[in-house]
Amino acid sequence: MTYIPEQGKGGRSLMMRYVSTPTLARAAALLLVAAVLATSLSALPGKVSANAGPFILDGTVTDDVGRKIAGVPIVAVMRDGATVVDTQSGTTDDGGFYTITLGTDKWQPGFTVTATATWNSVQVSDTVTVGADPFATIDLQFPFEIPQFGSLLGFVVAAGLVGAVAAVFLVRKTK
Repeated sequence: MTYIPEQGKGGRSLMMRYVSTPTLARAAALLLVAAVLATSLSALPGKVSANAGPFILDGTVTDDVGRKIAGVPIVAVMRDGATVVDTQSGTTDDGGFYTITLGTDKWQPGFTVTATATWNSVQVSDTVTVGADPFATIDLQFPFEIPQFGSLLGFVVAAGLVGAVAAVFLVRKTK
């Protein structure tokens, strides 16, 4: 038996309480087991269990001069090494922005996510490594100017061609 004094106000001993040695031994054993478990769990690698909730990938798609492109199909692939964990697709909105939800309850830090955009039979892609946060951004840029936007050079060439065709028809008509 061990005597443990119980103190009241002012630190004075009010009474002695008896605690059996087996009770102290059990408490010490439980503390030791808790310490060993805490140390063991902290030493485990990061991939113990999947993170809860989805992983969000977003970004913009632009041409080589920075103009945002609407309607571009995007495919996002999440991998754990060589193993594909999830594949989802989306399309850019009117502002060239996309958001794709991946790997609900499956993603881990260290996974990789690759986004691939395809426009006029040309593909561009980029890859990021997943961190602790449930989101990442991949901006994709095509290596050419998208012709639907036009340029000064394109305007001059088109105007010249239209002028040449008009001149040919006017010359033919006057003969």
